[in-house]
Amino acid sequence: MKRILFIQVTEPGAYPPLVNAAHLMVDAGWQVSFLASPVAGCTLQVPSRPGIEVMVMPIRSSHVVSKLNYLHYCARAMALALKIKPHVVYTSDPLGALPGLLASKVSGARLLYHEHDSPNNEVCLNGLLRLARRAAFKRASLIVFPNAERARHAQRQSGFNIEKLRIVWNVPLIAALPLLRDKPKLPFVLYYHGSINPERLPETVLEAVASFGGAIRLDVAGYESPGAKGYVQRILSRWNHGELEVIRYLGEQLHTDLLQIAARCHAGLVLMPVGSDDVNMKHMVGASNKVFDYMAAGLPLIVSDISEWRGSYVDAGYGISCDPRTVESVKSALGWLYKNPEIVSEISKNCRAKIELDWHYENEFKKILSFLD
Repeated sequence: MKRILFIQVTEPGAYPPLVNAAHLMVDAGWQVSFLASPVAGCTLQVPSRPGIEVMVMPIRSSHVVSKLNYLHYCARAMALALKIKPHVVYTSDPLGALPGLLASKVSGARLLYHEHDSPNNEVCLNGLLRLARRAAFKRASLIVFPNAERARHAQRQSGFNIEKLRIVWNVPLIAALPLLRDKPKLPFVLYYHGSINPERLPETVLEAVASFGGAIRLDVAGYESPGAKGYVQRILSRWNHGELEVIRYLGEQLHTDLLQIAARCHAGLVLMPVGSDDVNMKHMVGASNKVFDYMAAGLPLIVSDISEWRGSYVDAGYGISCDPRTVESVKSALGWLYKNPEIVSEISKNCRAKIELDWHYENEFKKILSFLD
């Protein structure tokens, strides 16, 4: 039986593309191993299943990876690769480049490099990580990015062989799609899941929701981003008063549960900061899991009024755009969805149909699986 070893210096359960890839590899007859490096407080894990094993490093107290933590992870990756002798090492992101390279070299396995999040410029990386990333680009048989513009940005800096590149969107598995049922008309529930911070969930949204006097509620599931500690409690305290529940916080949830929760709501919120210089924020089309999760649950989208997003989702008939910097713009988008239930119903059907037809991981992962097989 062929074996694949997933390397990422974090908790892989927080990355749906890795979890989805693992399930599809098992379905294709592979034995899958993960080397996880969880952070204290993270409740997400790779779901248990025959054919998938997860080896876990000692829990780190912080998202920051110390030199000692990193050294231990690299050593464990090499030892694990020597023990299980994988045919492929699937390593992720600049932090995973070095342990992935080492595991690949000591075991003789082919290397696949997947960059979920990219540095604005490679000179921003620690010198060792920069060299390891370049070496991973060179050694990898396949290089995966979730967005073509991010890939071009990285290729201009590192000069990797463009023929190795595959663009694989972060779409859900068909097997994980939730059952769609009728839902109560009131309150109209706006839904958000993912990392929580003032950029992704600005208070302009809370103010806009509050202006409807209880007819609209915002449901939020996820976790606070590093640097945004206390933000959830702050917005709960500020916007929920007495019987008026503007926002309901559902905590951190497994990805499969997020889809079920989304299916009980009416619209999905996906806001990116307008005018950001961050390469990841600028080029999130295809990389944002939540867009496709919402569509899988039949939710019309509310996206930022950015040309790339309008062209991909609004013009295609999957939602509406707004300027997240202004309350009136967010309020206008919400009001339009709230007042047009028949149109919302049609958008909902279009969203779900697109996922079932094309935008699902079984389809996207063929670009990788056909190469590995």
